[in-house]
Amino acid sequence: MNIICPSLFILIIHFLSLLSSVLSNSEDRVALLAIKSQITHDPHGVLNSWNDSLSICDWQGITCDTSHPHRVVGLNLEHNDLVGTLSPYVGNLSFLYNISLANNTLGGYIPPQIGNLLSLRYLALENNNFQGQIPANISQCLKLRSLGLGGNRLTGMVPSQLSLLSKLEYLYLYKNQLMGDLLSTVVMNLTSLRQLSASFNSFEGSIPHNIGAILKKLTFLSIGENKMSGTIPPSFYNLSNLQVLDLSLNQLHGTLPLDIGFRLPQLTIFHIGNNSFHGNLPASLSNLTHLVDLSVYSNNFTGKFMFSAKNMPNLESFDVSSNYLGTGEVGDLSFLQTLVNCTQLYFLQLSSNNFGGILPDFLGNLSSDLTELDFGLNKIYGTIPMGLYNLVNLERLSLQGNRLTGHLSPLIGKKLTKLQALNCMNNNLHGPVPYSLGNLSRLSWLYMGYNNFEGIIPLSLGNCTNLLYVSLNQNNLTGPLPPHLFHASMIVELNLHQNRLQGGIPVEIAQLTNLVAFDVSENELSGELPSSLGSCISLVGLFMGGNDFTGPIPQSFKSLTSLNYLQLSHNRLSGLIPNFLANLSLMTLDLSYNEFEGEVPRLGIFTNSSAIIVEGNSKLCGGISELRLPRCPKRESNRRGRLSVAVIVIIALASLIVGVSIVVSVYFLLRTKRKSNKLSHTSLFNTEHFSRVSYAMLLQATDNFSEENLLGTGHFGSVYKGVLDIEGNTVVAIKVINLEIEAATKSFMAECETLRNIRHRNLLKIVTACSSTDFQGNDFKALVYEFMPNGNLQQWIHTDQHERTLSLLQRVNIAIDVACAIDYLHNSYDVPIIHCDLKPSNILLDSDMVAHIGDFGLARFYLDTTANNSSSVAVKGTTGYVAPEYGLGSMVSKEGDIYSYGIVLIEMMTAKAPTSTMFGGGLDLHNYAKSALSEQLINMIDPRLLDDGACASNENKDQKLVGNYDSSKMMCLKLLIESGVKCSVETPQDRMRIKDAIRELQMTRDMLLTNFVSPVQ
Repeated sequence: MNIICPSLFILIIHFLSLLSSVLSNSEDRVALLAIKSQITHDPHGVLNSWNDSLSICDWQGITCDTSHPHRVVGLNLEHNDLVGTLSPYVGNLSFLYNISLANNTLGGYIPPQIGNLLSLRYLALENNNFQGQIPANISQCLKLRSLGLGGNRLTGMVPSQLSLLSKLEYLYLYKNQLMGDLLSTVVMNLTSLRQLSASFNSFEGSIPHNIGAILKKLTFLSIGENKMSGTIPPSFYNLSNLQVLDLSLNQLHGTLPLDIGFRLPQLTIFHIGNNSFHGNLPASLSNLTHLVDLSVYSNNFTGKFMFSAKNMPNLESFDVSSNYLGTGEVGDLSFLQTLVNCTQLYFLQLSSNNFGGILPDFLGNLSSDLTELDFGLNKIYGTIPMGLYNLVNLERLSLQGNRLTGHLSPLIGKKLTKLQALNCMNNNLHGPVPYSLGNLSRLSWLYMGYNNFEGIIPLSLGNCTNLLYVSLNQNNLTGPLPPHLFHASMIVELNLHQNRLQGGIPVEIAQLTNLVAFDVSENELSGELPSSLGSCISLVGLFMGGNDFTGPIPQSFKSLTSLNYLQLSHNRLSGLIPNFLANLSLMTLDLSYNEFEGEVPRLGIFTNSSAIIVEGNSKLCGGISELRLPRCPKRESNRRGRLSVAVIVIIALASLIVGVSIVVSVYFLLRTKRKSNKLSHTSLFNTEHFSRVSYAMLLQATDNFSEENLLGTGHFGSVYKGVLDIEGNTVVAIKVINLEIEAATKSFMAECETLRNIRHRNLLKIVTACSSTDFQGNDFKALVYEFMPNGNLQQWIHTDQHERTLSLLQRVNIAIDVACAIDYLHNSYDVPIIHCDLKPSNILLDSDMVAHIGDFGLARFYLDTTANNSSSVAVKGTTGYVAPEYGLGSMVSKEGDIYSYGIVLIEMMTAKAPTSTMFGGGLDLHNYAKSALSEQLINMIDPRLLDDGACASNENKDQKLVGNYDSSKMMCLKLLIESGVKCSVETPQDRMRIKDAIRELQMTRDMLLTNFVSPVQ
C-alpha cells in the first residue's frame, strides 16, 4: 500500500499536467483564431493552415515551446501584406516570447492587452497603419529587449512608463506623428539601449547633458527630421561606440569639436544636415576610416575644407552642399584627389559653397560607380575637363552657377549615355549645343540657359524621348525651331526665351500634349500662331511676346482650359480679342503692343484690370472703365427712308419728356449734394460684414483730410488717421488713392481683390472701402484699415522719434510675425498670393508691437507651376527690396517675396537700408551682410542693440538681461542675419523656404529667452 500510493500520486500529477497542457493549448487556439478573424485580407493565404486539421504548432507563422508542449511562444507573420487589425486576444498568448507582424497593412489601435505578455522579448509592429497612442501597458513587459513601432501613424507622447523597460536594447519609433521630449522623459532611463531610431516625428527638447554617461552602449542614434534644438553637449562625444548618427533636419546649432573624428572613431554614417551648425568642419573627420555616408548639407560651415578620404575605402555618399566652405581661390578642391581611393563612391554633392579654382582632370579617376556629381553654385572657373567624361555611369551632372568657359564637348553624349539630368545653366559656356546630346535616351532634365551657346537647336534632341524639362533660354541660338524637337512628346516645360530663333512655330507642337509651360518670348519668330497649339491641353503658361507673330488668336485656343498665364505682347497680332478668353482660367493676360481692334470683352479675366494689359493697341475700345479705353461707336442702322408723321411726333414727345426729366433730376441732385452727407457708395466687398461709408463720412472723419491727421504718403496715395462712427467711434487709417497716378486704380482693385480673400493675425485688417465721387463729381477711392498706433517698422529702425528703441527680442518677434504672414499668403490657398512690395514701411505695428503686413497694391495671385521662371510679368516693387530676377522680366513668385523678406530681416538687425549710399559698385546689403558674417559682426549690427538691455523687452518689468553683451548674444544676432542672407541669395531656387525661416527664427527666440532672460532674483 505504501508503494502503490506514491505511484498513484505520480500518475495523478502527470494526468493533471497533461490536462493543463490540453486546456492551455485550447486557450492558445482560441486566441489565434480570434487573431485570424480580424484579418480581412490575406493575399498570400498564409492563414489557410490555421484550421482544425492541424495542430496549432504546425500553423504557418507559429512557433511552440519544446519544454511546454503546445504552448505558443512565437507569432511571426511579417512581410505578408495582411490587412486588418490586431485582436486584443493576443494578450491571452501568455507564453508568447516574440511577436513579428512588421511590413503588413494592419491598422486600428495597438491592443493594450499586449501588456499581459510578461514573457515577451521582441515586439515588431513596424511599417503598418497602427494609429492612436502607444499603450502605456507595454511597460509591464519587463523582459522586452526590442520594441519596434516605426512606420505607423501613432500620435501623442511616448508614455513615460516605457522608461521602466530596463532591459530594452532596441527602440524603433521612426516615421510616426509622435511628440514630446523623448530623450529626457524616456530614453535616458534605458541604460541598456543600443539602438534608437526615432526620425521623422515631432520630438522636441535638447540632447541631455549627461547622455554620454548614461547611454554608454549606444551604437545607433537616429533622431533626424524632428524639432530638436540646442547644442550637442560635450558628454555626447563619449559615446565612442556610435556607428550611426543622424541628427539631420532639426534646429541644432553650435560647433563640432576639433577631435570629433578621434572621439567617435566607429562612425559609418554621419548625418547632421539641415541644422544651424557653424564654424570649420574639423580636419579630424579624416580619421573616420569606417565612414560610408557623410552628410553635413545646409549648415553654416565656413573656411577652407581640410579633409582627406584616402583612408575611407567604404565611402559611398559625400554631401557638404549649401554651406560656406571654401575660399573662392585655387586649391579649394584639392581634397577631391583623396576621393580617388573611394572605389564605392556613388554620390558627390558640393553645390552652394564658396569653392574656387578649376575642375581637376583627375575627376575621371573617381569611382566608376559615381551616379551624381554636383558642383553647382560655387566660384569655379576654367573649362570642363575631358577627364570628367570618363565617369560613364553618371546619371546627374550639375555645374550651374559657376564661371565655366569653353565648349561643352561632344563626348558628353558619346560617353555619358546614362545621363538623366544635365544642368550647366548660368555659366559662360559657348559654342554649339552638342548634336551628340541626342544619344542620351534617358535624359529627362536639360538645363543650359543663361550661357552663350550659339548655332541651331540640334535636330537630334527629338531622339531624347524621355525629356521632361528643357531650358535653353538666354543664349545666342539661331535658326528655326526644329520640328524634330517636338518628337520628344513627354516634354512638360520648354523654355527658349531670349534667343534669336527665326521662322514659325511648327505644327508638330501638337504632339506635346503634356506641355505645361512654353516660353519662346523675345526671339525673332514670325508667322501666325499655329492652331495646333490648341492640342497642348495641359498648358498652364504660354509666353510668346517680343516676336513678330501676325494674324488673329486662333479659335483652337479655347481648348486650353488649364491656361493661367498668356503673354502675347509686342507682336503684330490683329483682329478682335476673342470672347472665349473670358471663359479660360486665366490669371494674367498680356496682349499689349499689338494691332488688336474692336471691343474688349467685359467678362472673366477682363473684369480685373490688374490682371490684363491691353495698352499699345490703338484700335481697341470699350471694356471696363479702369482700362480707360474710348467708348466703342454705336452701330448705325442701314435702313433709310422717310419716317411717318406719327413716329416723328412720338420721338418729339419722348425727347421733350426726357429733357424735362434730366433738368429736374439735375436740380434735385445738386440740392441733395448740398443738404446730404451721404452719397452713392459702391462697396468693393459685397458682404454684410463691411460697413458702408461715403466720401462725406471720410471727409468728416479726417477733419477735411487735414495735415494734422496725415500719417504718410506713398506712391499711390496718402494715409490719414480718422475716427469713424462705426459701432461707436473707431480709430482707423484711411488710404486715399491718388487717381491721377498711372495704375493707381489697378492698385486699388488689386488690394481690394486680395484683402477680401484673406484673414490673418499678422495681416493688416481692412474695415471697408469706398468707391464714390467727391463733391465736385470726381472719382474718389479709399481703403479703410484698422489703425496701427505704433506706426511702421521703417520709423522704428531709421528714426529716433520713439522714446524707446526696438529690443532684440521685439525684432525677432516682428520677424516671426512677418514670416508667418508670408507663409499664410503663400501656402494657405490653392492660388498663392504674392505681396510683391514687402518693405519696412509696409509692416505696421499695433499697440502690442505685433506686426501686420499692409499695402497689397502690387499683390498678385499666382499658381506655382513649372512656368515660374518665365519672363511674363514685369513687377514694380521698391528698389532695394525687389528680387533680382524681376529685373530680368521673370514672373512673380514666392521666392521673390522671400528675397524681400531676407533684405528686411538684415535691415532690422543692421539699421542699414538697401538703398544706402554706402552700397554700390557691386556691393549690396545682402553681400555686405554675408561678408561681414565671417569678419567682425559687431561693426555691422545696429549700435542700439549693443546696449546691455537690448535683448530684453523694456516693457517686461519681471525680466532682466543676464550678463553683458557677450559672444552668446552675438551668436544670436549672427543667426538672425544668416537667416536673412539665406533668404536673399541671388538664385531663387536656393532661397530658404519660409517655413524653414520661421523654424530658425523661433529657435533663435527660444535661445534668446533661455540664455539671456531670467526672472529677477
